[in-house]
Amino acid sequence: MRLAGWLAGTMLAGMVMAPAGADPIAPDDDTQTRSAEEIVVNGQRDETSAKSGTKTDTPLIATPQTITAIDNAELTRRNALSINQALSYVAGVSPNQRGNVATRYDQLFVRGFSPAIFMDGMRLQGGVYAIPQIDFHLVDSVDVIKGPASVLYGSATPGGLVNLTSKLPYAQAGGRIELAGGNFDLVRSAIDVNQPLDRDGTWLFRVIAGAEQSDGFVARTRNRRYYARPMLTFAPDDRTSISLLLSYQRDPEAASYSGVPVYGSALPNPFGRFPIDLNVSEPAYEAFDRKQKSATLLIRHDLSDAVRWTTNARYFDVDLHYRQIYLSAFATTGAGAARQTDFSTIVRGGGGSDESFRTITIDNHLSASFGTGPVGHTLLAGVDWQNNRGVNDQQFNTGVTNNPATSIANLNLFNPVYGGVQPNFPLLQTRNRRAIDQVGLYLQDQIAIGRLQLIASGRWDWYNQATINRNLAPGNTNALARLSQTAFTTRLGALYESKIGLSPFFSYSESFEPQAGVFYTIGGGSVTTAPFVPVTGRQYESGLKYQPAGTSALFTLSFFDLRRRNVPVGDPRAGVVAGIPTGAQVQVGEVAVKGIELDGRGEIAPGLDVTVAGTYTDPLVTRGTPVVGSGAQLAGVTGTRPLGVSKWSASGFVSYDLTRAGVAGPLGGVTIGGGVRYVGESDGTASFVRANQTVVERFRSPGFVLADAVLGYDLGRLDAAMTGLTFTANVNNLFDTRHIASCFFNNSCYFGASRTFVGSLRFAW
Repeated sequence: MRLAGWLAGTMLAGMVMAPAGADPIAPDDDTQTRSAEEIVVNGQRDETSAKSGTKTDTPLIATPQTITAIDNAELTRRNALSINQALSYVAGVSPNQRGNVATRYDQLFVRGFSPAIFMDGMRLQGGVYAIPQIDFHLVDSVDVIKGPASVLYGSATPGGLVNLTSKLPYAQAGGRIELAGGNFDLVRSAIDVNQPLDRDGTWLFRVIAGAEQSDGFVARTRNRRYYARPMLTFAPDDRTSISLLLSYQRDPEAASYSGVPVYGSALPNPFGRFPIDLNVSEPAYEAFDRKQKSATLLIRHDLSDAVRWTTNARYFDVDLHYRQIYLSAFATTGAGAARQTDFSTIVRGGGGSDESFRTITIDNHLSASFGTGPVGHTLLAGVDWQNNRGVNDQQFNTGVTNNPATSIANLNLFNPVYGGVQPNFPLLQTRNRRAIDQVGLYLQDQIAIGRLQLIASGRWDWYNQATINRNLAPGNTNALARLSQTAFTTRLGALYESKIGLSPFFSYSESFEPQAGVFYTIGGGSVTTAPFVPVTGRQYESGLKYQPAGTSALFTLSFFDLRRRNVPVGDPRAGVVAGIPTGAQVQVGEVAVKGIELDGRGEIAPGLDVTVAGTYTDPLVTRGTPVVGSGAQLAGVTGTRPLGVSKWSASGFVSYDLTRAGVAGPLGGVTIGGGVRYVGESDGTASFVRANQTVVERFRSPGFVLADAVLGYDLGRLDAAMTGLTFTANVNNLFDTRHIASCFFNNSCYFGASRTFVGSLRFAW
């Protein structure tokens, strides 16, 4: 598909489908979020809810856990088109861990850990590198559950999870066309058409499609994407809704993936510093082609006013062809005691992976509301099933060899020369076939006693994984590796809703992650093994929520103590005690994260939207790899801080929509806004060779301050003939600040994105 043809087709489709003289409908933030907001008049509060936290229609002000909900209005206003962009103004989130490099993945930390990504309450699963990513034109809202969430969703890290909610068909005919362009040769087009198929609104149809291309932030890289999602909803009455969503998305190119050396980015290099678009790969070798197909079924049926049945099911197919040359380490010069690091040249690794994975996910739950005397109950019972299976072939080599097919040339960082003989080897190092089955049973009771809200949840999970090594003969006893584990997780919480909008709360929650491996025991002259148990997490959280009267804005102050336990670390007996192999591990590791967060967003006055976030995070490896020597330590060593997590961060964004503020005339078409993001220092590690000795250096990646801005105008205020037409300009990193997003890998750092400008022309009808 040629992009120019797509742009022309998009405009033509809009002209054909837009009814003559049609009044513009409200955008998705109004039409799509009505089910998420219960509007209360007469000066009462607007009760905003996010189903992700409880899987029931519980307002956030009444939920005893920190949950951030970002609606479509905010996503559109800030032109947020990825999870990292959407969460850049959320407390407790460290976005863009790979900075301007790997926009192909959603890599971030929530409360110090990588979160699981869900869509419509179901986990997005893929393979090793075949990790799904959803285009944000298909997303209506984003919820962030902070802290362990296994009690409703199964295996996940203790930091939390991110849930995307799909746009769905709605009752009114309408749609939107979007054309956008910007620096880095960005060209983007999207069309969204919604149409009831009968007079009664029983059958509703919607289709969203789009395409884009741009240069990557890294030199000599490109991005391309196109997608389509037709949707059909059957809603015979107010009690029943059945929606079918079919999706196809392809990313034929997706920038790069490797970082740059620490010396020359975060730390001085004797030869100078790198440009922020330095490419350490080989453009002629690099490849990334991801194809995603899915079918989603969302069923909701109210058996009565108090009882609701919900079924969410999805089939997801993701295929990937991936090749990459990446930074491995600095080269060295000299021999013997004269051997030392050459800070001008790097040794590179390279290879890739070909993968094909299929996932089936089903979540069924029944909720019922009833009373027992003065006590109100909302009871939830459910069962979910996740089945993920597929194959991956991968291989990665490092450095120069005598075989041109496997050799990967070094690169001079200050005079890079690309091209030459490219590696060309088959992917034979790892050839696996993997199948994962996870079944979970969960039960939850939300209890209301006057203004006191209590919650108690419990869940059993059964996790089974089988991995077949396809490099071994089928009859080989080592060809099949199995992992079977069970886990029980809980959540308890209490919250009191005061009359003045303040809600103090307390909660305790747990998580688990399946963990492969064995523990070696010596006794009676023999060595025995026992399988590892799941890695677990737990969090204590307390805080205060505040919702100003007459608004949907919500502000949350929270304090948390989070622990991740049973983390495998090196067994001190490994390779020392007879029978304990080199590389053996024991499950004694623990990472503790304590913190304070202030998170708030919403419309505090007509047309005036604010977002505020402040974070103090104190992560520490309390039990990890033993300390080596007396100098600086690498990641994972007892007493060190995890890499890439800043202790302090803060942000704020304010926008003013003069239309919603009631300003008449041409001036009323203006929307203006701006934001500031501060990210403090975070830990990084590096190593180099001096006098034939490896020297480890632990450093602080410098903090930074970025500014963003938005300016929009409703062109219908100038001329009625342009009713429904708006133009918006978004600028991120307004002052083009050079900064490092993270150094969360040893010897690697990732530059943050330079200034980006996007102008968007939208027509809604």
